[in-house]
Amino acid sequence: MGSDGYQVTAGMTGQAQQLDDAGTDMDGVSSAVKSRTSYTYGDAGGEDAASALNAFVTAWEAEAKTLASALHELGGKVQLAKKTYHGTDGLVKTHADSVPAGGTSALTATSTHGGRPSALSSY
Repeated sequence: MGSDGYQVTAGMTGQAQQLDDAGTDMDGVSSAVKSRTSYTYGDAGGEDAASALNAFVTAWEAEAKTLASALHELGGKVQLAKKTYHGTDGLVKTHADSVPAGGTSALTATSTHGGRPSALSSY
């Protein structure tokens, strides 16, 4: 941002995108499982087996949807946190830049130290 050594670096974008991409992958898993939610006696080798397999696939589809939703939500929250931190860091820099740094303080009557004024002299 400047030559004063202060720099705002926001590095959470990649992680947010990875979470969202993982959610998209889970959306694909859910779709793949959904296409086979009804197994028959012949598919599973018995009525009880078909019933159990259908129940398992239905539960797995619901779990995949829940995971996909959670990953998308988490990715969104990480992205929001990144934006919030970026904005807050900008405000901190603005406030830090507005702190006077020089001269003698009327409150403490202190002058510069080592030829360099104190950034806190106006407090």
